[in-house]
This record gives sequence, structure tokens and C-alpha cells, in this order.
Amino acid sequence: MGAPVVGPWRWVILLVNTGVCFVSFGVLKSMGVFIDEFIEYFECSTRAAGLVVSLPFTIGMVTGIFTGVLQRIMGTKLLMIFSGALISVSLIIAAVVSTKFSHIALCFVVCSFGFSIMQTVSVAVLLQYFPDNFASMNGVSLIGGPVGMMIVPPVVQQLIQLYGWRGALALLGAMSANYCVFAALVRPLRTKNSYTPIADGEPSSSTNPPPNESLWHKLRQTFGIISDKLCLQMFVDEPGFVTLLFVSFLEGTLFCGWHIFLIPNGIALGFNETRSSFLATFAGSGTILGRVLSGFLIDQGLLQAHNLLAGSSFLLALVCLLDPIAAPSYEAVATLATLGGFFFGVLYPLMIVLSVNFHEKKIVSALSWMFLFTGSGASVGGFIIGWIYDVTGDYGVAFCTMGVISAVMGMLSVTLRPTCFPCKTQNRALD
Repeated sequence: MGAPVVGPWRWVILLVNTGVCFVSFGVLKSMGVFIDEFIEYFECSTRAAGLVVSLPFTIGMVTGIFTGVLQRIMGTKLLMIFSGALISVSLIIAAVVSTKFSHIALCFVVCSFGFSIMQTVSVAVLLQYFPDNFASMNGVSLIGGPVGMMIVPPVVQQLIQLYGWRGALALLGAMSANYCVFAALVRPLRTKNSYTPIADGEPSSSTNPPPNESLWHKLRQTFGIISDKLCLQMFVDEPGFVTLLFVSFLEGTLFCGWHIFLIPNGIALGFNETRSSFLATFAGSGTILGRVLSGFLIDQGLLQAHNLLAGSSFLLALVCLLDPIAAPSYEAVATLATLGGFFFGVLYPLMIVLSVNFHEKKIVSALSWMFLFTGSGASVGGFIIGWIYDVTGDYGVAFCTMGVISAVMGMLSVTLRPTCFPCKTQNRALD
């Protein structure tokens, strides 16, 4: 495949991805503000509220493995606009018409399909424009996430006080409409030798199969096509990929559990709602540094990605285990929030960097599988942490549990080696 011609527009793409991250992580972190509101209004348990508020970022990830196919059918820009509109409309409908908690859950599930597509395609477009220094640029674009985490939750808390949870959620949906604006600025690169979905020897839709083919042969042929589209062969050819997906699952569990329940933990410790919402600001400030630093260290060859992933996981475990000790002091909890944000700022970009080191035709599928497992873990995290609090009445136990999970993630990360991901991110382009 010919090398793409990258022009000045790549800096616009970088700003687009930064904006996407700002909205995505701002909405994610703000969901923690709604937990107590949902518990009081719908009279539900903490585990149910934790599960539902994690749904916009989890369930729809199962469709992410089909994003590559959808991208070839609809095109990058149109697919991103569609997903942005789906996110915005779903959140607004959830705020306006929901009378039962199940209505909120259903709207959030629909919303999650849009988030899944937006997340996968935006990363793939960034890789297309920055093939040689993707780790650094990915870290820079992800700065939008912690900035959103710092700004949006305190604003949402004030909106709830002014307009109630319905008004605040509707305004979050309106803010999400900016996805469509970001998508309109995307200009996917083209190469001289464009990849065509139908490979040599693969039957096209216009080719009628021989009449004497057996049903078993047709089923095998169909499965082979599906397997090729989803790149299932990666699970066999790349043993390290399976380990990476399990690590992604654990990272999703930690990411959602820690971010969603950071604010409720502050409220449970006796801090007022405003001070608790500003814990997200402390976490966001740490995340900014972590995301910039991780990409710089990798691109400069100072550290291997798997070593940095393991070290950050072990240190994050220590931060979580110290939460019960720091509980009486707001300053100590804020410090741990900053450190936790820093290590999460390192971890999340590394999952993306490790997932793109495959052949160019497998990149979107590899990212989609990673986001699928991360999203599945996020669903588990939202439910498990809420369940632990329901049983024990103490978020300290929940945070200690997350510390143990982080330590396990660190041990698995040590087993990853650069040889598991031999392909370099060079000269990659998307259709």
C-alpha cells in the first residue's frame, strides 16, 4: 500500500481527537455525580446505579468489532456524525421521557453504541495522520479527557442544583452534539493503492455459488469470511494479544470503578457535594501529566510500553490500598486522587499503543477487540464496586479490592514482551 501524504490538516485532526476526548471523559466522570440522584429518585441500590451509569461506555463495545465493516460501508465522516447524533439524542431522551430506571438503562445502552464507534474510529483516524509518532500524539490528544474530567463534573453538579438531574443530563446530551461538529472536520487520507474489502479468491455478492455446494461447505465459507472480517486469526497468530485483552478487561474494571465512585466516595466520607466533585479536578490534573509523559517515554525509546504498563499498575494498586488510611483528610484524599489520575493517565494510552502494533488491515479490528474487553470490564467494575459498597457500606473495602485487581494487572503486564507485537506503526492508512 502506498504511503499517505500527510499535510497540515493533521493538526486539525489532533484537535478533533482532543475535543472527542474532552466530551467523552467529561461525560464519563460526570456520571458519578448522578449516582446518588438516581438512588434517591428511583430508590435503587448502589450496584444498580453503578451498573447503569457505566452502560454508555460498556455494552455497545460489543459492536465495536464491526466498526471496520461499517466504516467501509458508510465512510469515516458519516459514521462519526451518525454516532455523535446517536449519543446526543439518547442522553436527551433519557433525561426527558424516562419514568423508570429501566428507561434510563435502555437509553444508555443505545448511547453506548455511539460511544463505541466514536472511540474506535477517532483513534484510527489519528493513527492514520500520525503513523510515526502515534504514541506521543495519542497522549497529547487524550489530554482533552482529563481537562473534561476537571471541568465538566463540577459544572454538572451545579446544573443539578439549578435544574435537577433531568436538566443536567439533557444539557450533557446537548454538549455531546459537538461530536457531530468534530466529525465534520475529519478528512480521511487516501492512498494510491486503496484496500478493497473483497480479497482475491473471496466470493463477491454478485457471484452465485455453484449449485452442487453442500450446506456444510457454505457454512464454512461464511464463517471464513466473518472470521477474516473480525480478524479472529489474531487470537492464534498473536498469543500476546489474548493476554493484552485480559489486561484490557481488568483496566476497564478499574477505570470505570475508580472514576465513577471517586465522587460518591468523597460524599460518603463526609465531604460536601461541591468539594467531592472537585476530586475529579484533582484526578484530571494528574491524568494530563500522565498522558503526556507516557507517549514521550515510549517514542523516545526510554521505556518499553509493557514495562511502563506494569510499573504504573503496581503503583496504582498502592494508591488504591492507601484510600482507607487517607479517608479522614480531604487533602490526603485529593492527593491520592491526583496520583490515581496520573497512573490512569499512563495506563489508558498504553492500551491503545499496544493495540495498534499489528498489520495495517488488522488495526481497526485490534482496537475494536481491545475496546470490547475494556468496555466489558467497565460494566463489571461499575456493578462490582457498587455491590461491595451495598454489602459492606464502606468504599474503603471497594478501593482495596481495586488495588488487588491493579496488582494482578501489573503481574500480567510483565509477561507482555515487545516480540508479541512485532509490527511497527508505520505507513498505515484507512479506507
